[in-house]
Amino acid sequence: MIKITKKILFPEDISLIMMDVVPKHEFNIHMGTSIKNLQELAEALEIMDDATFKHHVTKDRNDFSNWVKDIIEDVELGKDLLKAKTRKKAFEAVSKRVEQLKKLKSGHVAKDKTNLFTDKFLIGLILGLVLGFLISAIINRLV
Repeated sequence: MIKITKKILFPEDISLIMMDVVPKHEFNIHMGTSIKNLQELAEALEIMDDATFKHHVTKDRNDFSNWVKDIIEDVELGKDLLKAKTRKKAFEAVSKRVEQLKKLKSGHVAKDKTNLFTDKFLIGLILGLVLGFLISAIINRLV
């Protein structure tokens, strides 16, 4: 299976991320519940107590991030969960991704803060054009 590492998703990505995992890959929460997809993870994060969250997210590990990255294979969400140090932040990250996928599935374009023309791209484009003109001017003076 291909890992989903992009922020802008296409319809074919939805089935890879939203489907239930096989029973042996379900996430077993410390409070006794098993999770088999992102929607269930969002629901569990919303209602679990902070002690349960802290059991799975410590300074040294983040079970939710690892499961999403390794089993669901949504690397981008896995990174977002790694940054989420509270249950609320983790819930928000998963809920945002689930909503993004639902909108995409229903035919709406998924909006994200990532744009095709990022700042780095534009800076590189401008520098390339300036350097191209400078090199062209130098060559024309030498000829």
